Amino acid sequence: MYNEINKLLDAAQNGDIAAKEILLFKLKPIVLSSITRYFNKVDLYEDLIQEGYEIILRALKDYDKDKGVHLLGYVKAMLKFHYLNNSRKNKEYISLNQMISSRDDSLELIDCIADENLLQDEMVIKNEEILELARALDKLTERQRDVITMYYIQNISLKEISKKLNISYRTAVNIKTSAIKKLRKLL
Repeated sequence: MYNEINKLLDAAQNGDIAAKEILLFKLKPIVLSSITRYFNKVDLYEDLIQEGYEIILRALKDYDKDKGVHLLGYVKAMLKFHYLNNSRKNKEYISLNQMISSRDDSLELIDCIADENLLQDEMVIKNEEILELARALDKLTERQRDVITMYYIQNISLKEISKKLNISYRTAVNIKTSAIKKLRKLL
């Protein structure tokens, strides 16, 4: 196949229109695969095929055998970059003010985006919950408070906690369980 393409290339570069047509026909699968891979727009399919043919004809003119690249690789790269550039230029953008509700026209896309910043009310509630938890932790025994703090705040496993506190694993589990029950009653 490479020999046939090289012969057609030589003829096409010497101005043989029939050779150019045959090359375009033989390279159509590369055009189609490039469209599907890099810029798959069904509504523009025929136009994209014509653009691909145009790129191939330009590549036939600019192609230089002495550079060490085969024509098929050169054409494939030219098509890839052409369709990638098209996809970059034709990105569709959606406005955050676009209406998204068909029943109630007052709902915009921006209304559905969660606010990362806590509102003043939520901050007050969260601070109260933290204070309530701190008061409840103060009512635990020292050993229970240590196990809960190490397990939930410092993310230490119960196995490591049992080693640090020189207690058995089962005792660490029991201390954690009883501390949680006590916290549930207090909260």
